[in-house]
Amino acid sequence: MIRFGYRTPGLKALSFREKVQLAADLGLPAIEVARTEFASLADCAELNEACAALGVEVTSMGGAMGLCDPTLREEILEQLDFALDACAVLDVDIFFTRVMWPAPGVPQADTWAACTEITRTVCERTAERGIRFALEADPPCFVHTLERVERLMELVDHPNFWLNYDPTNYYVVGSDPLLVIERYADRIINGHVKDAVYHADEKAERPVGEGEVPYAEIFRALLDRGLDVAMHIEHCNSVKCVTEAAAHVKMVMASL
Repeated sequence: MIRFGYRTPGLKALSFREKVQLAADLGLPAIEVARTEFASLADCAELNEACAALGVEVTSMGGAMGLCDPTLREEILEQLDFALDACAVLDVDIFFTRVMWPAPGVPQADTWAACTEITRTVCERTAERGIRFALEADPPCFVHTLERVERLMELVDHPNFWLNYDPTNYYVVGSDPLLVIERYADRIINGHVKDAVYHADEKAERPVGEGEVPYAEIFRALLDRGLDVAMHIEHCNSVKCVTEAAAHVKMVMASL
């Protein structure tokens, strides 16, 4: 079963209740939040109240953390501790991040070693709290292709290493998003929906439905494998963007 939702941090002008109300109005049963939306755990309680009243579930939390820069290690673990406390209040069992960028001037071999050690620590700490850790491949980051995801997965070698599946991020670096499903369906626990083109004269994101990412094939592949996963519309900074993307996603699903 695929459930659809949207990532809330882009709608900065809306209150927590307004963000949840938008999901309910659009018939989206899920939202995904970012660690940076919460100044305190009291904010999490406020969001919980809105979700309970409107029948919307917070399915996952994201938070960019520099997993391949050892100079940020202590800062990362402090951020992680707060995120895990927030997940506990929100009753969320998925936390994901990107690895971000290496420290300046560090050889790649050393970056792999640092990324492996810090990521394994994150896997262990999230597992201790009953939360699944998922990695998102992202084009600007050190781990941005399927090949690099596979390498980090092998190096970390931890059962609490899952995947936050963003097909557009794979598409724009030349990795096949359908191959990701084929190889790692059992690791995909969460995902994103956005769109993009990759041409000689334009390499850019576009509104959902105006790019080239083959969502009909992707949704069919997820359904065929019986995955229970929430896919969240992201990179929207307006109600109009979320509304139009949700309408397109529903149209694609209806065609399957």
